[in-house]
Amino acid sequence: MTTISCFHCLEPVLTGERFQLTINGAPALFCCAGCQAVAQTIIDSGLDDYYKFRTEAAAKAEVIPAELRASLQQYDSADVLADISQQQQNGSELELAISGMSCAACAWLIEKHLSKQSAINKISINSSTQRALLNWQPEQLALSEILLLINQLGYQASPFVADEQESQFKTELNRFLKRLAVSGIMTMQVMMLAFALYFGEYSGIDESHHGYLRWISMLLTLPVVLYAALPFVSSAWRSIKARQLNMDVPVSLAIYYTFFASAYATIMQTGEVYFESVCMFTFLLQLGKFFEYRARAQARDATSNLLKIMPVSATLLKDGQQQAVSARRLQAGDTILVKPGETIPADGMIVSGSSTVDESMLTGEYTAISRSHGDTVLAGSINHDGLLTVNVSSVLAHSRLGQIIQLQQQTLHSKPRLVEKTDQLARYFVERLLLIAAATFALWYFWLDADRAFWVTLSVLVATCPCALSLATPTAITCALSRLNRLGILVKNSQALETLPALSHIIFDKTGTLTEGRFSIVKVQRLQSSLAENLNDNELLNLIANLEQHSEHPIARAFKSYLTQHITLEHVSISVGQGISADWQGQQLRAGSAAFCQIDSAQCGTTANANVFITLDQHVLAAITLADNLRPGASQLVSQLQQQGYQVGMLSGDSSGLAGQLANELKLDFMQQGCSPADKVDAINDLVAAGHKVLMVGDGINDSPGFNAAHISVAVDSGTDLSKNQADVVLLQPEISLLATLLTAGRQAASVIRQNLLWAVGYNLLIIPLAVAGLVSPYIAVLGMSFSSLLVVSNSLRLLKK
Repeated sequence: MTTISCFHCLEPVLTGERFQLTINGAPALFCCAGCQAVAQTIIDSGLDDYYKFRTEAAAKAEVIPAELRASLQQYDSADVLADISQQQQNGSELELAISGMSCAACAWLIEKHLSKQSAINKISINSSTQRALLNWQPEQLALSEILLLINQLGYQASPFVADEQESQFKTELNRFLKRLAVSGIMTMQVMMLAFALYFGEYSGIDESHHGYLRWISMLLTLPVVLYAALPFVSSAWRSIKARQLNMDVPVSLAIYYTFFASAYATIMQTGEVYFESVCMFTFLLQLGKFFEYRARAQARDATSNLLKIMPVSATLLKDGQQQAVSARRLQAGDTILVKPGETIPADGMIVSGSSTVDESMLTGEYTAISRSHGDTVLAGSINHDGLLTVNVSSVLAHSRLGQIIQLQQQTLHSKPRLVEKTDQLARYFVERLLLIAAATFALWYFWLDADRAFWVTLSVLVATCPCALSLATPTAITCALSRLNRLGILVKNSQALETLPALSHIIFDKTGTLTEGRFSIVKVQRLQSSLAENLNDNELLNLIANLEQHSEHPIARAFKSYLTQHITLEHVSISVGQGISADWQGQQLRAGSAAFCQIDSAQCGTTANANVFITLDQHVLAAITLADNLRPGASQLVSQLQQQGYQVGMLSGDSSGLAGQLANELKLDFMQQGCSPADKVDAINDLVAAGHKVLMVGDGINDSPGFNAAHISVAVDSGTDLSKNQADVVLLQPEISLLATLLTAGRQAASVIRQNLLWAVGYNLLIIPLAVAGLVSPYIAVLGMSFSSLLVVSNSLRLLKK
């Protein structure tokens, strides 16, 4: 039998000829009323070319429910619009995130459909990023109406609040690429001309051709010194104004001294030119800085701003009426309505209603907490399954979440800043190098040979140019970063690699770090199997899974994998924070706490520690014990770290006995439980004050202040976006054993950096006397500098193979 496909979404039509239209004189069948409505809208708008040029099936459409219309109207509030849009001269501008687009034809369809609205000045859609830039007149057409117009086409749209820091970061990354491209392309061009000039010195070259090649080389070098090398000059100038000498000072002097000397030789037709050295030196330095910047960009792509966990709007109850307002404009004393599935927009006390809330973003613990009348709820936590009326107790800035943000900033400013050996060495070397260069010029100009003074001084600067010293650390770090990335370890702060060998204490969070952060079944104890004698353990778990699939509670997810066969249940009812019940084969099936299942302590017996009880018509079938499993490899990792001499401990927000049991199981050196974010910061600061070097491993928002207080922070793969944003290192794979790999890589990188620095310093100590004595020509100086740099880079490349 031939299957008929929906004209719009190409899915099978199972409703016969119930939904159909006549398009271009031919009947077209649809799978549902939603697809039929979307197609009718497209045809009526004269946009039927969409079906001719699309390259993929459209997303399956749904009929727009009244609830969706109501939820979209919250964006029409003046306060909300002011927060999410920008006022331009010709209207308001807003970026939309659009889901459901499958090809360029989808973008064309939306643009054409919206462009017919007179209130819309401009709509531009990027199909690859699935974002649209909208410019419109909100006083003529409400934003909710625009979102509904998009929804009518079968797509879902919502405001996208761009992260200003992310935007600036990407802009700066583009600048790096442009500078790198300019210096790289010009290096290749000038190098070809340099070969012609060098070989011409030996084989003979016409004087006019010789001068012509020099002039062309100088012109090609101008973009490098005036654009690509500009960041070095800016940095050098800032350091000079601050009366400090950083490594960009001799770098800038070498680049521009060599350029002006070569330009002088070109104009005056005397001496040697080294334009290729200027271009190559700039390119190598820019390449190292680009890789370093790119590593941070990759980390930032997976992160989001802290405030993004907050909703854009809140539902304010005023005079018995619901009113959409900006969450940031809520004041103490306001009454708000929090619907199931919404994020609580402010700290407050529940006036009416009951539910379970997920505070894992604030506490790092995944167990949902029951909240009812009189209980306190926190901004940023998620309301699971109940309707809550909340009296706001504090504005967002003074909420628990706001305090965490403020604490992060404080600890960030007080974070110990380790002075790198390379910086100390470079500062010492730079000062002496400038003095030696000045003394060399004076010596040759006034006492030895004034004609050679300029070129001998140039030889000193070029030969002893801190190129190798500048590349010693970044190239080693870049290679180490590349290798770690392949292994699933993303290092965002390159200084972390140099700090790793000095660590003495490693601190773990519990849930989601040492444990998986997911509930799992560890024990099923059958109590009265005679009532379900036809059910084995697998069938019993399948029955429970059928019941629990109606709940979004985290415990319910533990049974999801046991759902193997569908079972019909009737009259499903959820009791918030207690359990779930339904009718099965004429009997009442319950799953939940002992109190919910009406089990007294005498019936519990040896199952008092069970998490979930199952009853059938008040007869106990089974008691199930759940646990948050220890992450694979955690025990071996702790043992390995202790054998290597580290003090390993745990700071956890969990105040139950599970934290102590876990500490004993892992044989940790120290443990502190029931910690608030401030408690974790205090504990880490105590260790830092005692002279210890601390690494913190965690995942929740409450770990971020601790991340900033520790010398190095590591976020595991299950961590929140915020922790990835704050952490120095992110483990991209679930193997926590990668932490040992990170520590090993840190020691190897530190070893290579020391070798590079020894060579760079040793080379300069050897070449300086020879250059000052005039025994090293600028040509030999360039070769020496290049060889020194090449040796450092080659040594660093060994890290890729370790």
